[in-house]
Amino acid sequence: MPRQSFLSTEFFVIASEEEARTAVCLLPDHLPQITLLKENMLARSMRFLYEIPDKQVQVYIDVSILLLDNLHVCFSLHGSYPDGHAIHSDIDITNALQHFEQAVHAALKNDFSILQTQQPVKVAKRSSGYFVKALMSILFSKYPA
Repeated sequence: MPRQSFLSTEFFVIASEEEARTAVCLLPDHLPQITLLKENMLARSMRFLYEIPDKQVQVYIDVSILLLDNLHVCFSLHGSYPDGHAIHSDIDITNALQHFEQAVHAALKNDFSILQTQQPVKVAKRSSGYFVKALMSILFSKYPA
């Protein structure tokens, strides 16, 4: 995957555009780590600042809401760093986008008790020990003559 300056995700909900916009605008009132920075009515998008607790990391989350029909709305989330540095794949932005999506679903249901504390996804470290052991066993194995 090439280096880029943002990660994105999309999801669909069953709600009207007005309900979806109202729910997203209410997120900063219920979650202290989310701050509404600006709203662009022409492009129908909003920019939020998401602060990751315990890490002192800030992420911009741009939210675009697209009305599909009277009952379905598509949310498009783009996460990037405020300084705009390029990323390949970043666990902090991925976690922020996932938590923001959960928050949108909770706001639409008007039940913020279902939000759990953010559990960061841990990346399993790859062990090169198996490869080295397999290579050594091939090199130093005794073959029958």
